[in-house]
Amino acid sequence: MRFIVHEQAYEQPIAAGRLRYERDGRATGAVESWRLTQAVAGYEVLRVDLDARAAESGHSYLYHLVRRADGEPEAASGRAVGTAARLSYRFWGDDLMVEGTLLLEDTAVTNTRTVNGQTSTEDVELEPGYGFWFPSSIGLGLLAGFAGGTAVTLESVSSEQLAVSSERLSVFGLQVVEVVVMGERPLTIHWLENERRIWLDEHGWVVKMRRGDGLTAVETRAIWY
Repeated sequence: MRFIVHEQAYEQPIAAGRLRYERDGRATGAVESWRLTQAVAGYEVLRVDLDARAAESGHSYLYHLVRRADGEPEAASGRAVGTAARLSYRFWGDDLMVEGTLLLEDTAVTNTRTVNGQTSTEDVELEPGYGFWFPSSIGLGLLAGFAGGTAVTLESVSSEQLAVSSERLSVFGLQVVEVVVMGERPLTIHWLENERRIWLDEHGWVVKMRRGDGLTAVETRAIWY
């Protein structure tokens, strides 16, 4: 598993897992690995490595989310209220290198990103209690306790989007959408034209994801320390 920031000596492991992406029961070559650790001052760190280098897209995504250990504001509730949350992210693929930081506060989200050496910043104002997730199966789990409504995320990256030269520098932009969350286990999540279904374990972590086009992610390993 790769990291944006390696685990520090003071971090205590809590859990780790891996999901394999499949289509029609066959592995696509993409895997998603994650680790959760306890840090100082009541905070936890969630690290996710979505590695599709062996898949058709060849893309790589890394996420590093710092959250409060009591579940506010960045745990499975998906509610970005209270003390500011911070998500760092990296992307490689299609001759593109992106690194950025997302700062989530009570009523504002700031996204600062550098795309192939060009840096930009965007801000959005939101009502308190908005939802949040980042584009991965584990990231979707952050919506598990969200009742639905306005949410913010990063735009997903597709090869089709990257094929348009005018859009390459706008990847990983902020996306504010209305989200509908239905059911319990599994959860069905709708936004815009998208649908995802996620299955959770007893700890509230994603063990399976199914996308509207039939792509699935299935847990192959889980460790609780």
